[in-house]
Amino acid sequence: MQTTGRLAVLALVLALALTGCTGEDNGTDFVDRTGPTGDTGATGSTGTISVPPGSSVYRYANAGLVVILDLDTETLEVQNGTGRELPKPDFYVLDARDGSQIDGQVQASAVVSDGQTATFDVTLTGIELKNIGLVVLLMGKDNYGAFVRQ
Repeated sequence: MQTTGRLAVLALVLALALTGCTGEDNGTDFVDRTGPTGDTGATGSTGTISVPPGSSVYRYANAGLVVILDLDTETLEVQNGTGRELPKPDFYVLDARDGSQIDGQVQASAVVSDGQTATFDVTLTGIELKNIGLVVLLMGKDNYGAFVRQ
């Protein structure tokens, strides 16, 4: 009899727990800090980017910094709205087939002052564009995180 009572209590507790999980997001756990275009507030931001399917354009946007890496035109555009000077930009990619790191090269990389937009020529050798698994932004020696493919 005690086993049946314990099972009944367990079933009741489980039923109460499940009724609290409606599967709906009431918005209390996530705060959207982006603007209407998904931008995080960089001055002079590019807003929405329209690229044709199959393009190799990547975008990074966070805390006032917007960086566009266009591997088709081999350029890296840095829009610095962070409120501070940023070290020289750089990037690397991870090969989707085996995870190996392939370093990109930013030509004439330079410090980017606050409020400034700078464009650099880039090269990436040793990988076909279709095999890129992840593109990561570096500012100086700091890893800022992954780009999003547009």
